[in-house]
Amino acid sequence: MSDRPPVNASPLTSILWQAQQELLPPSQFYRLCQHARQELGQTRLYFYTPDSTFIDLNNGIGAREIRQFLDHLARYVRGTVQEGERTTFSLKRVRLRLKHNTKRIIMIKKEGEYCPSPLFTQTMKIEVEMAGAGMIGRVARLRINEKDFAFKAFFDPDFVSPGPWAEIPIGIRLKYCQVTKDVPEFLFSSLDWAVWEWIYPHTHPQSRKQGITYQQFAQTEGLTKLNPLNRNNYNPHNIRLDPGGIQKAYWGRRFQDFFRSLLFYVRKVRREGWNSLTPYLKPEKLRYLGVRLVSLIITGGSPRSVSSGMNWQTVLTKKSNVKHRELS
Repeated sequence: MSDRPPVNASPLTSILWQAQQELLPPSQFYRLCQHARQELGQTRLYFYTPDSTFIDLNNGIGAREIRQFLDHLARYVRGTVQEGERTTFSLKRVRLRLKHNTKRIIMIKKEGEYCPSPLFTQTMKIEVEMAGAGMIGRVARLRINEKDFAFKAFFDPDFVSPGPWAEIPIGIRLKYCQVTKDVPEFLFSSLDWAVWEWIYPHTHPQSRKQGITYQQFAQTEGLTKLNPLNRNNYNPHNIRLDPGGIQKAYWGRRFQDFFRSLLFYVRKVRREGWNSLTPYLKPEKLRYLGVRLVSLIITGGSPRSVSSGMNWQTVLTKKSNVKHRELS
């Protein structure tokens, strides 16, 4: 990679280049994307191209079509609250003749829906299972051609921090620097959803021959340590399931994050009512918030790791479709 973006690079290429070179703050990434939207005349931006696992040319599904489907899937995932719910979608691009025009469209059929068309005798299948939800989004497991991926649909894509404006530049930067030893690899995204590597309970850092650990990277870059308080966010071998919350380390940062979170909840209640807080009032989430507040008071808001004596083997020892949860 050159030390400057390509000459006459598109706004999107320029954003990607900047996000690869340094960890962009959410506000800066947001401004860059809004400028690119205006310059390109597009409402949607996409980062990185889906690999061959997501492509089925026999059914007319290329990168453009899979992105269209994931735009649709993000709305479905955001509106599905039943954890563990599982369904299968069938995809096929077809050519329709309407009067004097021929149009190619992607047809999407959800499992259980009746479709008499013979076009659906052979399709691309994508299994979707709701895995968990956090403060800024809901995660589903995608299974395509016997491979699993983590798909995160963000609840409030227009809320600058926290949200996709923080997590997407994190993913781009870690991917570019090959920080994949103990965190999942970012694959590709839009601005209101992202696809990551799926981490299994049996996945061990020693089995991941490529890449470096986040701790190695954070020490050289001056980044925050991963917050270990939410133990649901690690597999039994201490591999992080969701790399959200990474920022430049400075004194008082955690206090700022805490108050930003409060602001997030206030805005959410004003917009959606008190019932919107129901998912966050579960006993385990309230316990976590209490522990986190005590930690902030003890450490004075400074970056600090928790004792390595914590028994990580108690974390996420269930079946292989382990629940993916976010860290607020």
